[in-house]
Amino acid sequence: MKKQLYIGIALIILATLFVTVFSYTTSPIYSELGDTPDSPIFQIIGKSWTKGAIPYKDLWDLKGPYIFLVNAAGYWLTGTRSGVYLLQIVFMLLTLIPIYNIFAFCHTLKKSLAMTALSLMALSYIYEGGNLTEEYILPLLSLSFFLITKWLNLREQDKSIAHPPVYALIYGFVLGLSLMSRLTNALSVFAAAMVIAVLLLTNKLYKNFFLNVLSMTIGFTCSTLPFFAYFFHHSALTEMWNATFLYALRYAGNASSDIMTIGIHYFILSYLGSILLMTITVLRCWQQKALTARTWVWMMSAAVPFIWFCQGNGFGHYGMTVFPLTVIALSEIYRLRLKRVVLLSVIALLTIASTSKIRYMWVMYNWKNAEVANYTEFIKKVPEVDYSSFVAYNCSPNIYLSLDIQPATPFFALQDFAIERNPLLRKDVIDAFSTKQPLWILLSKDNNERPQIQQILDANYKVAATDESKHVTLYRKINVQKHQ
Repeated sequence: MKKQLYIGIALIILATLFVTVFSYTTSPIYSELGDTPDSPIFQIIGKSWTKGAIPYKDLWDLKGPYIFLVNAAGYWLTGTRSGVYLLQIVFMLLTLIPIYNIFAFCHTLKKSLAMTALSLMALSYIYEGGNLTEEYILPLLSLSFFLITKWLNLREQDKSIAHPPVYALIYGFVLGLSLMSRLTNALSVFAAAMVIAVLLLTNKLYKNFFLNVLSMTIGFTCSTLPFFAYFFHHSALTEMWNATFLYALRYAGNASSDIMTIGIHYFILSYLGSILLMTITVLRCWQQKALTARTWVWMMSAAVPFIWFCQGNGFGHYGMTVFPLTVIALSEIYRLRLKRVVLLSVIALLTIASTSKIRYMWVMYNWKNAEVANYTEFIKKVPEVDYSSFVAYNCSPNIYLSLDIQPATPFFALQDFAIERNPLLRKDVIDAFSTKQPLWILLSKDNNERPQIQQILDANYKVAATDESKHVTLYRKINVQKHQ
């Protein structure tokens, strides 16, 4: 009991310190929300959800509803981003528990805690401000790979051992919540599950195979059905499905060039889990002169998400989903002959990366959102602005949190960027602005840019104020009295 208490306290401290330092979009030690738009968008939708808004119907984004639900829960708890911060600590703790137990398979208590802390250095570099979809999948991803490791350890003693169906239930939950956030979050677990399925069939464990398929289906259904039922009830199921799945597919297809812009060092550190595990697996196969079930599972778990990331998108935070593979890789290093050399090299790499990230956190600690400050100062020049019917176009979404307002149209941020990634979205954006016709529109654009709603602005709005030096214009609807 004393041992478990010691481990629990240590993991709580690690989780709290990690989220506090690296989640600059929610942590109370940062005065601003940072320079990333994703977390503010999730917070805006989550906060509005607690006030009666329906995601996708009233406020739109391409992510699945799971991330909005977590943010809604956070704002329901405290009314501010601090609630999201508290939930992040809980999710991080739930991530670290199976991570610690993976190391505990072959290490002492203190060494397992040290390795857990070391693995967090890899996560810190790609955390990107926190409160992202991958973060809330990590507990189930980590639990899945703990269970897979446990089963592989037993299988090395008895190749005919069955795979517990309850494990497949967890894999199904991962797949379902990934569909409800970003489907590619489940690639590593899905690849491992497919290899396990082949192993069961190879060993003629047909009954066990079908029980696992059934169990995985139940897990998937239990984690998705409540979302489908909710949005069906609120007549927003089509909007939810289009944004969560259909739009996401088109988005990924138009995002293949992103990998070329982030730099090779960032790419390697972002997908270190896959790269490191594939390398170690090859070394293990060379040592053993054979491809075992263990190396097969690890190779596919690492290769499938890595190949997808390479051809699909290069955003670094996508690599958070292979964080458990970094843990597996660190654990597998101890099976290598040159384990000391390999481990020291990995530690050196992670130390450099983590130190660089901590330095960036200091920048974020002192960072001020000049863009939002400019918007706010600019809008104050027109005191009659009605924030109950206000939307910003191509502006930082932080403005809504700064002014504590709910956007007046579903498409409230990164509008032209979203249309660029999926031209089919253009009609939806234009229809929304034509139908809602907010009284005030704050537009940010360069002089040579033409926003997608320019025709609506020309026909229905007049310029209330403009500042070419800041590339911002405030539009007011014509015939406001008649509209009201």
